[in-house]
Amino acid sequence: MLRRIVLAVVLLLGAVGPLAQSAQACPMCKIANEQDSLLPKAYMYSILFMMGMIFTIGGGIGYGMYLLGRKENAAIEGWEQGEADAESNAGGLQPATT
Repeated sequence: MLRRIVLAVVLLLGAVGPLAQSAQACPMCKIANEQDSLLPKAYMYSILFMMGMIFTIGGGIGYGMYLLGRKENAAIEGWEQGEADAESNAGGLQPATT
């Protein structure tokens, strides 16, 4: 049954796909890009800037999460080390110091 559904979807997309038209810019953007030779380059840079900001913000958040994870792991290791020291001192014996 699943095979028939997948086959129907593939056939439908194969038949409708060539009929779909490519997207066009708004008329004002199209005219402005055709008249000014520097405008398409500026438009491209603005798109790259917007994409770069998304990755910069995401990278900053990811790096902050990484630092928080490292700090938490260090705190857990310190707590476990303190717990192990408390268990070794439970018998009243002090570690030898030189």
